[in-house]
Amino acid sequence: MEGLHKTGGQFARFFVVGAAATLVHWGVYIALNRIFGLGEEDKLALTVTYSIGYAVSFIGNYLLSLKWTFRTSGSVKKGIGFAFSHAVNYGMHIGLLNLFLYLGVGTLMVRCLQAVVPWLVDALPLLGRGEDIVPFAVYVIVVPVNFLLVRFFLTHGDEKKA
Repeated sequence: MEGLHKTGGQFARFFVVGAAATLVHWGVYIALNRIFGLGEEDKLALTVTYSIGYAVSFIGNYLLSLKWTFRTSGSVKKGIGFAFSHAVNYGMHIGLLNLFLYLGVGTLMVRCLQAVVPWLVDALPLLGRGEDIVPFAVYVIVVPVNFLLVRFFLTHGDEKKA
């Protein structure tokens, strides 16, 4: 039972850190898309702006995951493991982003939002742009997988109980 409680606390902290990293990632992605005037048809450029946002959020995510989420000390081995888990995570992000852009998932999400909460789309115009909200379909899939990978690499071999 203690292990379940420990994992639950780690997941809650992981969620907070991940939410902050996700907002940074998404914010950089949106800002770059606006600066360069990108739309859903600019799939390669969207992949680049998404990658830049991912890289920016990676550094803070590592430090907060290490010190607060999993309450462990850093090491070269853990840093390499974290980087590996995020390389896998990044691959999932980019693969799903491009699949969802190709399938028009962002456009479908916009249509659903406009049908269910049109006032929200009017209040937040970025919710009316498929290329801006498609990352959320990606996040729903990759966040739980990333938790398991990061937890393994940052806590594997720890004797300490958080």
